[in-house]
Amino acid sequence: MKKNLYSLSVVAVTMLALSGSALAEGTNLDVNFTANIRETTCDMKLMGGTGSDTDQTLLIGNGGQVRLDDVKAGTANANFKIVIVECPASLISLKATVKGSQSGYLLSGLVNQKPKADGGADFSAVEIARASAPEAPFIINSDDDAKRLVWSATEIQNKEVPLVATIRETKVNSMTVGDFEATATFEFSYE
Repeated sequence: MKKNLYSLSVVAVTMLALSGSALAEGTNLDVNFTANIRETTCDMKLMGGTGSDTDQTLLIGNGGQVRLDDVKAGTANANFKIVIVECPASLISLKATVKGSQSGYLLSGLVNQKPKADGGADFSAVEIARASAPEAPFIINSDDDAKRLVWSATEIQNKEVPLVATIRETKVNSMTVGDFEATATFEFSYE
């Protein structure tokens, strides 16, 4: 097995309204999602947002606006793809581990790195999953093939895997309003 590792950095930035009335149903929350790619042996790129192939911003919600009820319903999300630009023709296996700061309440969630004391949203995280299976997000930092992104033969043949980033409440009825920042690194290996 030939193993090369490289990273795709993902940063989610959420601006949540700071007023007490933001907890009411129907209140808008601003959300931005940004991703960066560092290229290595297999050239990959990110598609779905605005920016270059290696530095994109994805808006989560309607024009970057997210409501608490949408977060609770699991509909505060943005679709994107990781696309193979060039890899060896002999490629038969491609796996990616999502690395980052894991939520203590939600093992599939990237925890908010902005502290509540500095205006960060508490009890919130971003999950990353296949767009076709948003209810089965990848477990952060897992090297277990059942819990990380293992590209199917069809995805390798199509040279892309459609993904979704979803803002989640990590503890029922506990999410607070505020900013959200998280970073994920996609660490790839192939054979």
